[in-house]
Amino acid sequence: MRVAVFMLPFLLPNSTIAACYTEGATARLSNYCAMDRIQGARVDLRTVQLIDYKLKLEGSSNGLGLPTRVAANMVTNFAYPILSYSDDINGGNSAEPLVLGELTFDGEEELYRKKGIVVGLGAGLKERYIYGQGRYLNYGLNASYVHSPQHGIGIATTSANVSSINHIKNWWYLDVHANTSRMSKDITDDKSSNLTVVTSKVYSSGDNTYNEASFGVNRYFAESYNQNQLVLGYDTIHPNGVFSAVDVTFGESVKNQLASKMSLRAKVIIKLADKPLTVSASYADADGGRLLGFERSDETYSISATYNLWSNLTASVGYRTTNSTIDYFDVNTPTFGVHFSSFEF
Repeated sequence: MRVAVFMLPFLLPNSTIAACYTEGATARLSNYCAMDRIQGARVDLRTVQLIDYKLKLEGSSNGLGLPTRVAANMVTNFAYPILSYSDDINGGNSAEPLVLGELTFDGEEELYRKKGIVVGLGAGLKERYIYGQGRYLNYGLNASYVHSPQHGIGIATTSANVSSINHIKNWWYLDVHANTSRMSKDITDDKSSNLTVVTSKVYSSGDNTYNEASFGVNRYFAESYNQNQLVLGYDTIHPNGVFSAVDVTFGESVKNQLASKMSLRAKVIIKLADKPLTVSASYADADGGRLLGFERSDETYSISATYNLWSNLTASVGYRTTNSTIDYFDVNTPTFGVHFSSFEF
């Protein structure tokens, strides 16, 4: 491989390799794209160094054969400011009356849902421990708090995750992920966890198109129920550098619990003025809920656009709507926020 890189007579443009390391793509997909594109090409030293470093971050001890070494254990601390809009700061209820057949219930005003701008700060750490050829562990902790100046209340969020990444053979992977999170508001305190086992394959479908197909199972743990889910994913780096991703989740029925039946998420990332623009859309269908004998199912649609305004500042805007068989749970709300890059130390 190293001989092929340096000895063949034409020079591969740096932009061709840079397109592989596009926003959104996994490291394994980007590395596969870069490795394929340098086959039989003459590449400048900086490009070779970049690919060599990226391969070693993924647990490849040799990379492209350069003498550079990557630490087996890497820990990064980070902090970031938060500025966003929340349509439910306090975990409250709709101000509309709850209508169930011939019955009508009026809620208490102090428990109505509060909306507005929230500001705050988040911090955490992430760690990678490379313990074998193509194998490593990722750990992470994160905590944040945002406050509403308008309502004088806030939202505290904590989360933790660990992942075992394992390259099996010939760009086949088997990964295990576990995460847990908690969101505490003035009225509600929500906790959930996931345990996921996923196998994936990275491959080329020709014409400089690179794909990662994944299939797995997830065990979702909520406070009031547990659910088995089937997860599917398909990511693509297109010849023009556009990245696309589609993820689908199917959930089993849970008796007398409003639980996810199916969710679909899709996104496309393109370069606009040489900066990434992400357009995302999602659909979720939940059913199985019951309230005082009345069945409840919800359909939620959302769309959003995110753009990197400056190197450390990203803005997002979108809209989300939920249609429920019980009108009390209908939601129509804009979504927007300003996202600052984290400060690492």
